[in-house]
Amino acid sequence: MGLDVLSLIIFVFCIVLFVIDKLPMGTTAILGCVLMVIFGVCDFKTAFGQMASGTVVLTIGVMMVGAAISETGLAKTIGAWIIRISKGSETKLIIGTYLVSALMSAFLTNSAVLAIFIPIIMGLSRAGEIKGKNLIMPIAIACVLGGATTLVGSTQQMTAQGLLEDSGTRLFKTFDFTPVGGIITLVGLVYCLTIGKVIAKKVWGNTDDNGEYDVKEETTEYKKSKMIIVAVIFVATVVLYITEWLPLAITSTSAALLCIITGCISQKKAIQSVNWNIVGRLAGCLGLAKALEAAGGTKLIAAGFRNIIGNSVSPYLLFCILVLLVLVTSEFISNSTAILIVLPILLSIAPEMGLNTYAYALGITIASGVALSCPLASSTLGMSMVVGYKFNDYFKHSILLDAISYTLIITLIPLFYGLTV
Repeated sequence: MGLDVLSLIIFVFCIVLFVIDKLPMGTTAILGCVLMVIFGVCDFKTAFGQMASGTVVLTIGVMMVGAAISETGLAKTIGAWIIRISKGSETKLIIGTYLVSALMSAFLTNSAVLAIFIPIIMGLSRAGEIKGKNLIMPIAIACVLGGATTLVGSTQQMTAQGLLEDSGTRLFKTFDFTPVGGIITLVGLVYCLTIGKVIAKKVWGNTDDNGEYDVKEETTEYKKSKMIIVAVIFVATVVLYITEWLPLAITSTSAALLCIITGCISQKKAIQSVNWNIVGRLAGCLGLAKALEAAGGTKLIAAGFRNIIGNSVSPYLLFCILVLLVLVTSEFISNSTAILIVLPILLSIAPEMGLNTYAYALGITIASGVALSCPLASSTLGMSMVVGYKFNDYFKHSILLDAISYTLIITLIPLFYGLTV
């Protein structure tokens, strides 16, 4: 058996483990790298060299800065301010919380942003001032879509960046996702205020806000000086992301270090705030992709895909197929795993077909981050279930929004960037 076939068997085995979700995703990804080395598919450096990649370091820094913003009370203060200025109007609340959640999720961990708003919204719901379910779903959608608007917003962008980095093609910049991702996010807001609002009343309009979430009163006192410091650090970080005066990984690491040095968060809490399962999954997935490519498994996948679609497929039809494939796949398995399956196919066939690799990769990556019809699509949607949504509520509420997002991607990406070189 050739190494290319063996690498493909190990890769498929890992995908199966990802799907059945019996092991933590980080464990599965690293197990795949271990198997690649044990069976001689690649050497240790090829499989595990991604542990220290700029993409992984960037992810860790982003998580620590986000934790510092939460630890100092800045995020909670912003959320409470939005609630206060809305004056009990559900429409104003949806607009305010949606926009702020989307903006925060563009730079912070999506699930962390949702975790900030859930206790605030559900506290008002229990007091009878609003209906929590009508707010949490739009906020969750905002967190998911907002996270797809920048390179540092979600891990699927990081995964795609790592794959592009290894392939030697043009890399994404921090705000390359913003034009298309921003449009989809704003369309999502309009949807939540119109069609989504009507659907919400039909789906859960007469059900109580119960779920599994208990509102707990917190009496933590925050220091205003620490809020100001972390706000300054955050703004400076965003500026450096925009200018790219420093490598992105150095910027995020420096920001995290400043948060610790200035006392905005302790070193212990900063380390504890890092979701090591996500970090392990990201590093492991990049290592798997690297090993698969080195052994020739990627070429086998690409050849099989070409046999299925044929040699005469148009660039636009191919783009539509790949975007749909990753969007549907992302509904049921990790977004990063969906990227790991689809993007290497594109990277293998793009040069010989004369395709604009950057445009395809951008569309595929955005599509992986806008899946909303299933709570399995992301940890953020899964977290929102604690307020009492049923599994199929997400499909009923958001399948049309998924279709709209897909239409926008296959329309805007070719329009803005072109699909061939």
